[in-house]
Amino acid sequence: MVSIEAPASSPRHRRRALAVCATLLLLLGAGSTTAGAASVDSSSHGSLLPGDPLQSKQWYLSWQDRPGSPSTGKGASVGVIDTGVDASHPDLAAAYDSASSKSFLSGDSCNGDTACDDPAHDGFGHGTSVAGIIAAAADGHGTVGAAPGTRIVSLKAGDRTGTFTADAVSQAIRYGADAHLSVLVMSFTVDPWFRYCDNAPADTPEERAQQKTDMEKVTSALRYAADRGVVLVAAAGNEAYDLDHGTSDPYSSGWSGQGERPVTDQCVTMPAQSDDVITVGAITKKGARTAYSNVGAALDIVAFGGEPPVEEPGNAVTRGQELGILTTASPGKLRQLGALNDDGSPRTDEVLSDCPSGGGSCRYYWYQIGTSFAAPQVAAAAAELRSRGVPAGDVKKQLTTSATPISCPREKQALACEPLTGGGNTWYGAGALRLPG
Repeated sequence: MVSIEAPASSPRHRRRALAVCATLLLLLGAGSTTAGAASVDSSSHGSLLPGDPLQSKQWYLSWQDRPGSPSTGKGASVGVIDTGVDASHPDLAAAYDSASSKSFLSGDSCNGDTACDDPAHDGFGHGTSVAGIIAAAADGHGTVGAAPGTRIVSLKAGDRTGTFTADAVSQAIRYGADAHLSVLVMSFTVDPWFRYCDNAPADTPEERAQQKTDMEKVTSALRYAADRGVVLVAAAGNEAYDLDHGTSDPYSSGWSGQGERPVTDQCVTMPAQSDDVITVGAITKKGARTAYSNVGAALDIVAFGGEPPVEEPGNAVTRGQELGILTTASPGKLRQLGALNDDGSPRTDEVLSDCPSGGGSCRYYWYQIGTSFAAPQVAAAAAELRSRGVPAGDVKKQLTTSATPISCPREKQALACEPLTGGGNTWYGAGALRLPG
């Protein structure tokens, strides 16, 4: 994925947490195509709980529109396996389950972070944004989550640089299963490899053995959770990569020292290519595949992922931050990035705030981009279905059956869009997320 911290020229760092902060940190150069776009209405979301002032900017929740009562996810729980969740954010405090939350970082995995053992501390800011999409409070302030009645459990497996090891991830998955959580959402790839292989031509025997061991750890943990009735949701990734037919891996060069590392089609990205997860790609506001979203047979469904701001030379049209995914931001991370003034006010229009007139903590929000922020929308929909009593084993089927189909583009594309047996295709899976009625 695309880093929210490192420059695009650093392939090792581009594949950490699957996020891009709209203009604060990194811009994607490529524009999105509208080829194959579905008729996906993202203009409104009138069935959501009313009252939060920034709700009108949450166009990406249009998939919730349906007759009847709004979604809340009440009674369901979502384990956010991520970089922590800032539980001090007023939009997340009520949903945050401190008793069940846990950090799986210690020792060297802390990477110099003195607060790495605190699941309520988010030194990277990623997990806080994921959690806000799911469960930001419907309380008349800021944004509202897609399932604001859902209980959020922070399972901290990513450090302050956005790195996720197989040990921490597998432990977090097993813990979530033993805690009987309804859903686990994973918006990352397992480090240090982008493509895990036991047969990559230039890998050393030691590297092959370690990849095999790490793969087995994560795969067995995912199977363990699925067998215990946990719905698993994973982001597809932001490399604009064909997960089925890619024969090179430029994103692990910092670890392997191979540069454009040669791989085979049998190599996999984890957890996105696990059979036990619902794998989520990203589409634009118009319903087309985003320029960054990975493709492949593992893709089950797509949801809105946002687009980066772009000023196109010779064109008066500018895509602004309003095409990103507005969600909760950790004030500590914003201060670290220099995005706030001394008085706490935002220094840029990519950051929004809601400060109570009678005093109290300010709430901060920022625009994010990536499959990282499409995945929690699907996780929220899964939580809503679980709250209605839908068995875990039926959630994937209900979501994919109700999805809005999106056809492959007619024009030839750099990444092939291929039909899948049983319906759908490698760009969009079953189609765009739509909450079953």
